[in-house]
Amino acid sequence: MQLGQDETPLDVGQQRQVRPIDATDERLFSLWSMVDRDTMGNRYELLDDLVDDSNEIAHYHGHGQHGGSVSGRIVIKRDFEAAYKRLCEQYFNGDESLYTAQQFKRRYRVSPSIFEKVYQQLLGKGVFRRPDKLDACGRKGIHPLVRMTAAFRVLAYGCGADREDENLSIGESTVHDAVKSFCKLLIQEFGDEYLNRTPTVAERNRILKHNKTRGFPGLFASWDCKHFVWDNCPVALQGQHKGHHAGGKYTKILEAIADGSCYIWFVHFGAPGSCNDINVLDKSSIVGALLSGQLDLKTEPYEINGTIRDWMYFLVDGIYPNWAIFVKTIAKEAREATPHLDFYASRQEGVRKDIERAFGILVKKFHVLARPIRTWREDDMRNILYACIILHNMCCAERLEVTGQDVVETEYHDDYTDEEVNLTTADGGEQFIFNRVPVPTSDAANDLETLMTERFHRVNALYNHLSDPEKHLQLRTDLVAHLSGRQAEK
Repeated sequence: MQLGQDETPLDVGQQRQVRPIDATDERLFSLWSMVDRDTMGNRYELLDDLVDDSNEIAHYHGHGQHGGSVSGRIVIKRDFEAAYKRLCEQYFNGDESLYTAQQFKRRYRVSPSIFEKVYQQLLGKGVFRRPDKLDACGRKGIHPLVRMTAAFRVLAYGCGADREDENLSIGESTVHDAVKSFCKLLIQEFGDEYLNRTPTVAERNRILKHNKTRGFPGLFASWDCKHFVWDNCPVALQGQHKGHHAGGKYTKILEAIADGSCYIWFVHFGAPGSCNDINVLDKSSIVGALLSGQLDLKTEPYEINGTIRDWMYFLVDGIYPNWAIFVKTIAKEAREATPHLDFYASRQEGVRKDIERAFGILVKKFHVLARPIRTWREDDMRNILYACIILHNMCCAERLEVTGQDVVETEYHDDYTDEEVNLTTADGGEQFIFNRVPVPTSDAANDLETLMTERFHRVNALYNHLSDPEKHLQLRTDLVAHLSGRQAEK
């Protein structure tokens, strides 16, 4: 639009602020002075040319419109259709595929059946839109199978986002969006089934049976923490995330419990790396799940060394507190002179390696966790970790379906029986927990204040029982006697 004769200039308050004259302005002024304004047909055409020259000069000097460097955006004409056809010929062409199912499992970290299950569930959601949908330019975009393959490769190999461009014809920003959308959708669709849930009755009986054959009746899982390096930790958060890692790296803590099949049942992620295994319990969602009933430890009564209990417990290392639900090893100095204590400690440390094996499998399978995680946002880091745990649990569940049961250590095998324990046993009453915890009455359902008070009393009583150090010492004493008796029978 040209400025007319009747239009007035802007008021002083509306005028733009004038920046200091630099070398670019002097160049423009010199070019403007060389023009004969009387013979110029259109002053504004020349002005456009001068503006273009100004942009070129600014780009040459290294500063753009916003004061920073201008990175040119290069348009690469990628053949999306050819990439999709090439991927199908490699892995998704049935028996005629170029690579075998074993090679597929090694490179995708999951079996073809699990990949198909995930793909069908996420198809049409997020960035994984259906292949017949057109993009903003009116042409078919990247096939969702290619996007999901790129997401699996990033999680499996921990490579850069632009690593798969040569084979999959997919850009860096597109891979970033695919990974973020894949992790969120995977948690949304499969989180209820494969993450943070109480095992069913059949699963609980399988776990208890397996652990009893290993010499630990009533054992549910092993409990431990692992630090993951956060490479792009913001400066404002580096103080609280530094510690407990060689080299002073900034870490986030994953707290988890896993059974003998390396299935990870409950996880809590997000505690800063300066915490340890003791104070991390103060902010643990797993402890909250125990108190709220989401993680139900109540089980059928079982007997250890003549003592009857009605709750499951966990194996932990020596730093954890003396809670009733924790079974720890014995210090080396205290067990040197007593052979049966040394045998108990070796068995406890051996079985407690379940959680260590689970962590090892998780990191070796998904290399994105083995390397310093390069995300900037904490929620993206959490989503990546939870997505990897879900895929890991899906593989464990598939393996259990194929084998039918856990691998049992035959050296310490016992014949497991489902005989009911007499609840009236005198010396077992004090070791019961759940039949001594008050339960909110149904009559108080309409009285919110009374109901919340009763729930508070229940949680408080449950916490006192689960963290009782006397029950902790009694349980360990019974396990020492139980394992010693088994060793004497051998």
